[in-house]
Amino acid sequence: MIKITNLSINYRKKKAVDNLSLTIKKGESVLLAGPNGSGKTTLLRAAAGVLNCRLGDISIDERKVGYRTRKKTAYIPASISFYDSLKIKEAIKLQAAFYPNFSYKGIADYHFNNSQKIGTLSKGEKTLFFLSLALSTKPEYLLIDDVIHFLDPHLREIFLMSILQLIEDERMTVVIAAQSSFDIEGILERVVVLDKGKVFVDETVDNLKQKFVKIYSEALPEHLPVVFFRDWQGMKEMFLYPYTPELKIKEKVEYLTLTEILRAFIGGGYVSH
Repeated sequence: MIKITNLSINYRKKKAVDNLSLTIKKGESVLLAGPNGSGKTTLLRAAAGVLNCRLGDISIDERKVGYRTRKKTAYIPASISFYDSLKIKEAIKLQAAFYPNFSYKGIADYHFNNSQKIGTLSKGEKTLFFLSLALSTKPEYLLIDDVIHFLDPHLREIFLMSILQLIEDERMTVVIAAQSSFDIEGILERVVVLDKGKVFVDETVDNLKQKFVKIYSEALPEHLPVVFFRDWQGMKEMFLYPYTPELKIKEKVEYLTLTEILRAFIGGGYVSH
């Protein structure tokens, strides 16, 4: 279990994470979403032990994040330029020196040229290679920053199928930071939306789809929980959360895909900024 308690992280005068508390159960598949600058990357780096946290606490399986927790945690950052000067085989050897249980088996049916320098790989190939390194450490927790957009459809399928297999076989905990759920909705159980370093929404995927709706109206009603709205062909296009039937909305209610929901949340986040 990942337990984050009253965590605050500042970059100079800017607060990247603001007194945030969050618990992720073992075996959960969680999407971290939110506008740029909402704290997604900072939160993942803190959980991975890359950042030292002075205010608040992060623990994994009841151990404070540090050397012992890093052995069971794999982190794939959005910026994956390290190891660029090494060949594939050299990076594998170096990774093996840090993890006693390391066993490199590649990933699915994709083959890398062991003599090729990592810096010459495409962003998609590099992302896939770092996933193969991460999975070779046999992690219990996999933290993935916003890298899925680097992958072409073929590599994306390999990437996601590899993760899905581990979720099913090992009940591995997966936390993915992304601004869209396109192609990954099938592996997600829960969505956490951040805004200004705080948790704005924390719902299971199924609950969120029932509570987030869209309506069209000529005016903007004051009593409705409007997350985001925009003018559309002389009408107001409004996204509501949390929606319940007790609101007794006269207009037609439209239920949305998870990607549409996240797009509206992020749009609302930019408006609030």
